[in-house]
Amino acid sequence: MKTPITLAVAIAVTLARGTLFAQDLGGMQGMDKRKHREMMPMHENMMEKQKAQDAEIEKLLAEMKGATGDKRVDAMEAVLNKLVEQRKAMHAEMALHLDK
Repeated sequence: MKTPITLAVAIAVTLARGTLFAQDLGGMQGMDKRKHREMMPMHENMMEKQKAQDAEIEKLLAEMKGATGDKRVDAMEAVLNKLVEQRKAMHAEMALHLDK
């Protein structure tokens, strides 16, 4: 009587494991090395742009923190405008790469 139950459990476990292995890993895990090497310069360029954008925001934030009165409001507006500008540029660049 134990054998059919054990056999059923073994089959269930085997089927469950099979579905896990059949799943698409997506992202970098499923990417071959050649394609990964081709994408590295693009990723490095993107990281450089992000660092430059972060530096711009940090500079504007420092100016904002040092400002008072109306100048502080103007500095806050500059920070918000820069963030929106960067976000729009990021979306445009992402759309460009996704259309390929």
